[in-house]
Amino acid sequence: MRATVSRTIVIMGVAGSGKSTVGQLLAQQLGWRFIEGDDFHSPEAKQMMASGIPLAEHLRESWVQALCNELSACKAAKQPCVLSYSGLIARHRQQIRSSADNAHFFYLQGDAALLAQRLAQRQNHFMPPAMLQSQLLTMQSCDNENDITILDITLPAPQLVQQITQFLAA
Repeated sequence: MRATVSRTIVIMGVAGSGKSTVGQLLAQQLGWRFIEGDDFHSPEAKQMMASGIPLAEHLRESWVQALCNELSACKAAKQPCVLSYSGLIARHRQQIRSSADNAHFFYLQGDAALLAQRLAQRQNHFMPPAMLQSQLLTMQSCDNENDITILDITLPAPQLVQQITQFLAA
């Protein structure tokens, strides 16, 4: 892949999957901009999730629109970027696709027990472990989305980044 081609890599998955860690490492390795999806949640949305309340649809929609605006700005500036965000809803993934430049998604997937263990160990994050079940139930299938590659979260983050960079180089 030519470095001058603007692209968007989306690292998606439920809470505890390692989206932020993998996304930051990947962006650093590629020299691309990193966009942390959590930073685009409104204070109201963060408060709801911190209280164990799943997001209301209007809050989720405004969050996705804010991400789309940011991706559109990167596209206009020809700035390649890595976005970490949950990607729970297929319709939202399509909105991201439409706003991004030549996006490819990497879905960090793992079993509920490992995800719960990771969330229990995580500190300084607004999303409580109790929200995991809600996210797992909300995650819509990506079986018919050809631009999504599933990665196994039992692998260490540097190895996941290596798999992604190998995919990009192919």
